Amino acid sequence: MSQDCLLLNGNGKPISYFPLSVVDWKTAIKLVVTRNVIIVREHPDWFVHSPSMKLKVPSIIMLRKYYKYTNHVKFSRSNVFLRDMFTCQYCKEVFQRKELTIDHIIPKSKGGGSSWENVVTACKECNIAKADKSLDPSPVAIKPSYKALLKGQNSQIEYKDDMWREYIVA
Repeated sequence: MSQDCLLLNGNGKPISYFPLSVVDWKTAIKLVVTRNVIIVREHPDWFVHSPSMKLKVPSIIMLRKYYKYTNHVKFSRSNVFLRDMFTCQYCKEVFQRKELTIDHIIPKSKGGGSSWENVVTACKECNIAKADKSLDPSPVAIKPSYKALLKGQNSQIEYKDDMWREYIVA
């Protein structure tokens, strides 16, 4: 049983996918008691007690209002792995996260920066073999959309609570 609670925006979608919007169970209870959220799903056999009340612990909660947020995909190591679907862009093999590195297409030593268009996922072996050479990966590195990142996330994610799956999968 997960000790986290999925937090949905007023439209029923997670506030953030990367990282996924979750709160701990204590915060979820506080939000329920202060009437800032609607309970979508509860754990069937998990209760918390106070001197005057007994509450089921929520698994999924939704904000009463819709909060607008930016539709900007943040540049991060995790999001590069998701964009490239945990696949080395040189040897094309799929790896576990811990076996991957971030490779600069144009090496930093030759003026290359850290941006969506200049970094790709590479296995440790390919990254070492490439060293400071400039090699073009296939496909070309681009800034992804949220939809593209979700495709990579769904191939690797382990949901803390199976009830979350229907609210996260796009």
